[in-house]
Amino acid sequence: MIGQLLGIPFDIDLIFGGAAAGFFATLFVLNRALLTLPKDQGRKYAVNGELSKGKPRGGGVVFVIVFIAAALLFAPLSAELVIIYALTAAAMLTGYLDDMSKIPWGELKKGLLDLAICIIAVVTYCNFDGNYSVYFFGGAALTLPVVIYIPIAVFFLWVSINVTNCTDGVDGLLGSLSTVTLGALAALLFIAHNTVLCGLCLIFCGVLLAYLIYNAPPSMLIMGDAGSRALGLFIGICILKTHIPLIYFLVGLIIFLDGGAGLVKLLVLRIFKLKNFMKDIRTPLHDHFRKKLGWSDTQTDVRYVAVHIMLCALGIYLADIIYRELN
Repeated sequence: MIGQLLGIPFDIDLIFGGAAAGFFATLFVLNRALLTLPKDQGRKYAVNGELSKGKPRGGGVVFVIVFIAAALLFAPLSAELVIIYALTAAAMLTGYLDDMSKIPWGELKKGLLDLAICIIAVVTYCNFDGNYSVYFFGGAALTLPVVIYIPIAVFFLWVSINVTNCTDGVDGLLGSLSTVTLGALAALLFIAHNTVLCGLCLIFCGVLLAYLIYNAPPSMLIMGDAGSRALGLFIGICILKTHIPLIYFLVGLIIFLDGGAGLVKLLVLRIFKLKNFMKDIRTPLHDHFRKKLGWSDTQTDVRYVAVHIMLCALGIYLADIIYRELN
């Protein structure tokens, strides 16, 4: 937007400026917000959950607001982007209100709110993008009817929000994984010539890196649902924009497996009543590794991120092949 006002054509350099501005603004605001954010009540069934009790929670409300502000200042302005910012803010706000609540919101309430946000996000995508094609190897493209595309896309975004939220449970883990994922998506979107969304991913990386300074083990601050839900939504929207949704199972695989295991376990236990299903596996999976294998928080972070980086690199490589074949 600054470039537009000054008559400067959009350039990725402006976005790097936005990432830097977001980084330093997040550092500044978080330092002053530590005393005002709600305090974590601890997680009864999580490994070392009691260590989080009393720490400021809901840091996501800061870095999401700074992200949106930096995006408005440094990226070109459009109706579609304004709606995406509003939906990201809505996901953040619902999470923050849950963070603030003395009695955690029920699964049904959170699930329905997530669903409403996802439906609006997909309708927005259909209205402004209108491309319902899914790309595969060999230059193949499958164009889905809109009545099929919409429910699949809504379900995908809902899953992205919830697995991302479930992965947030170890100091530094989700922030690090999300930064790597957003960096990979920035590369994919740049290859796909969507430089604006590429730049937004870099801005989000900037604010997350600042948050990680406070969230590195042992953390001074927790992002809470305010950050994890907004992250899950934004990552899901970016995946849809690549038109290669299966690439999520590379650039988001660690997040999907870690957070998704718990959702699968809960679903099977409640619907099929299989009491022995995954009985020896703690979920989220990071709790299993810490409890059963004795991994420290730092070991969990480094091992997860190391594998995640390699998967993201493979995802960028394969997506580049797909885009080249299409052209």
